[in-house]
Formats: sequence, structure tokens, C-alpha cells
Amino acid sequence: MIDSEMLRSKAKSILKKEGKLKESNENFLKNFILPGLEASKNILETIYFKPPKRFGLMGKIKTFVQEKIIFTTINVIEKPSMRQQKFNNLTFKAIEEITKEIENLKSDLEKLKSKTKN
Repeated sequence: MIDSEMLRSKAKSILKKEGKLKESNENFLKNFILPGLEASKNILETIYFKPPKRFGLMGKIKTFVQEKIIFTTINVIEKPSMRQQKFNNLTFKAIEEITKEIENLKSDLEKLKSKTKN
């Protein structure tokens, strides 16, 4: 099992090798972490599948069996997936707020620096 620090350091080393990591942690969050979390916000959409309607006796039987398999699958994976999706959404919002706060603090710092120079 890989812990988060090891995964982060591996990701940074790969990005450095590719020449794509010459940025601060704030830009790292904006350019890599937030887009990844944005993409993983709606992980449940793929488990909801509507089988095509078939006609005739065999078609109705196939649709019935397929729907039972789909509903069983949804019941098994929906609850943990919902937890994961909620975690992804909360993490995305938290990192988004952190990056906004960093931007605000940087602008406040620049204002203070300009006031002290005058």
C-alpha cells in the first residue's frame, strides 16, 4: 500500500522529469490536483445504465434479466461509491477554498508590502 506522501513525491518526480513542475504548491494544486478532483466528482454516473427495450418474448426476458443484474450491481456498489463521491466533492471544495485563501493572502501581502515601501 502506498501512502499519500510517497504518492505525492513520485508524482512530483515524474513531473520534474517531464519539465512540467517548475511551479509553487499553489499552482500545483490549481493545475493538477483540482482538475483531477473535478473529473472524479461524479463517479456514480457510470453505474446507472438503462438497457435497450427489446420486443418479443426472448427480448423481454433478456431485458428483465439484464435489469435484475444492473439493479443488483447498483445496490452492491452504490453506497461505497456515494461515500467516495461525497469525499471527492468535499476534498475538491476544501482545496478550492484553500487556493482562494492563498490568493487572498498573497494579494494582502502585496498590499502591505506596497504600503511599507511608501
